Amino acid sequence: MWESEALRTHGPGSAQAIHWLEVRADLARLAKDASRSCELWMAAAEARLARRQSGDAEDVVAAVDRAHHQWEQLRDPVAADALAPALTALRRRVPGRRPGALQAIERRTETLHPAAAPQQ
Repeated sequence: MWESEALRTHGPGSAQAIHWLEVRADLARLAKDASRSCELWMAAAEARLARRQSGDAEDVVAAVDRAHHQWEQLRDPVAADALAPALTALRRRVPGRRPGALQAIERRTETLHPAAAPQQ
């Protein structure tokens, strides 16, 4: 209801609509739906970037960090693999304050795609 009202009144890229995206992302986290939470945090970060917030703005960095954290919580390799390209692209635009975040995604992605075992 509140989210729909924010969308109707202020538009999909508005600060109010982004707020409700972030609320839903946090609710998904609380419901232990890491995949959905990751998707929603990425959408919130993308929406903030579309509003021309810089990649080092606190709210943008926080959204990407939260998406990354939720992605790290995924135990389903198929879900993690499906979200990896979008998270990697977002992390390239928003490296965050901790060094090595992009490399951490790349390392985990490699484990999702182990090299084919040699044929005998």
